[in-house]
Amino acid sequence: MAFTPTPYDVLVIGAGHAGCEAALAAARMGCRVLLLAIDLDKLAAMPCSPSIGGMAKGQLVKEIDALGGEMAKITDRTAIQYRTLNTKKGPAVHSSRTQNDKQRYHMAMKARVESQPGLDLKQALVERLVVEGGRVVGAEDHTGFGYPARAVVLAAGTFLSGLVHIGHRSIRVSLPPTACRPT
Repeated sequence: MAFTPTPYDVLVIGAGHAGCEAALAAARMGCRVLLLAIDLDKLAAMPCSPSIGGMAKGQLVKEIDALGGEMAKITDRTAIQYRTLNTKKGPAVHSSRTQNDKQRYHMAMKARVESQPGLDLKQALVERLVVEGGRVVGAEDHTGFGYPARAVVLAAGTFLSGLVHIGHRSIRVSLPPTACRPT
């Protein structure tokens, strides 16, 4: 297995909403970060519903925003409709939700990630976590190339145990039961 010559403090696997926020937060803390995405053209993609907010996700977005995250800022820049849900109920269950332009959201988040100092972005399909001495010390992609790091954040989102389509090829992405256990 070949390893990247660049040692990273944090390796983030998955570039959806959570992966982008994790990578940005670590880089802002001064860490050298590598964010790996299966497809750079799908970074922070909104596959089905282009909505941000609602009862559960809305609370998370507000917490991320309070901690300095990007999701709410980019949501505000790319929203095409704003709505308050549950207005016929009490104020405790009111929640905001936006519908967003999927392409503009993706492009804005990608631009933000690419401009963050200390954060590198690479396209790779991670196939296994590298465990040494009972500790995850990196990951290996489908070509056998390795990415060592002091910390690994797995933000695989909907692609964990999912089916990934690349052109005419479909790949089942799932972790075996022992993937995260020491070997």
